[in-house]
Amino acid sequence: MSEPAVRNIKKDILVAAVTILALGAGVAVAGVVADRVLHRNEEPPVPGKTQVSTEDGTKESESETARKAVLDEEEDYVHKENLRTYLFLGVDVDGPVKKNEGYIDAGQADTQLVLVLDDENKTRTLLQLNRDSLVEIPVLGVMGDVVGYEKKQLALAHAYGDGLEKSCENNVNTVSKLLGDEKIDGYFALNMDGIGVLTDTIGGVEVTLESDYSSVDPEMVKGATLNLKGDQALRYLRSRKDVDDGTNLARMTRQRVFLNALEKKLKTVDSKTVLKAYDQVTDYRVTNMGSGTFVNVLEKMQQYENLGTKTIEGENSVDNDGYICYNLDEESLKKVIIDLFYQKAE
Repeated sequence: MSEPAVRNIKKDILVAAVTILALGAGVAVAGVVADRVLHRNEEPPVPGKTQVSTEDGTKESESETARKAVLDEEEDYVHKENLRTYLFLGVDVDGPVKKNEGYIDAGQADTQLVLVLDDENKTRTLLQLNRDSLVEIPVLGVMGDVVGYEKKQLALAHAYGDGLEKSCENNVNTVSKLLGDEKIDGYFALNMDGIGVLTDTIGGVEVTLESDYSSVDPEMVKGATLNLKGDQALRYLRSRKDVDDGTNLARMTRQRVFLNALEKKLKTVDSKTVLKAYDQVTDYRVTNMGSGTFVNVLEKMQQYENLGTKTIEGENSVDNDGYICYNLDEESLKKVIIDLFYQKAE
């Protein structure tokens, strides 16, 4: 292979890498993590290993029980083979990552993205989860162990933990449980300030505003085309109160617009700048993926057919404390799980 061709491949990989870093900070697209999850040479806790009794006295894992609950009894489904599933988190915490004192209030994960790579069919699909979704969350005690479960907003799963690996693992377990105990092969989390660092390094991201956001920035009026950098990029991605309809659904749409613009910009930036951007957000991320596998999965993202982005339908409501909650539609959740992880038996 010629030297120019090698340089182009390396640039494609770097572009994908920085795009993924941006997602964790509040943009919706695919993410990657290790081919096999290793955390300090140990596998992170994976739901579904506990044995439970069935009516006929046989034993089955909790994951088998959960999966049966989401499948139609009259349909004969089998789990897809050769899948890899990864979770990306954008954490609403300022500054570089740091260990939290205690195991509460470690920062909410406002962006939650599940990437499913199908190595058998050479496809990739993204599931964008609403941070307001009401789900069962593991609650950690003073020693960092699970002391119970509460139904809370999905974003709070990361808040229970140390702000580092513990928080990410708690979030992984929450999403796994939501998806019928589907195994999550790894995670990648990025603090929100990382997006400001990224956009400054690459010279900004051009976006045409589809709504009026002048309540958070006087320059951000409907129809304006702005080159978003630093704090202004963060305001565009993070703002929710007093913009659009005030829901996270509107913010999720805005994040997708930003992503499309980011991808276009990164393709025009030289490899040296992309690599610099990647290095500069090192202090803002927490992950359990190895660099070798990271590159391998990034290459798959370039090669595999993109089947698009899925979401789970639901309705917004306001709880007794005045917070917006997103009540997931059970049929929609079931359909998403089947579409992502199952196929009809032949």
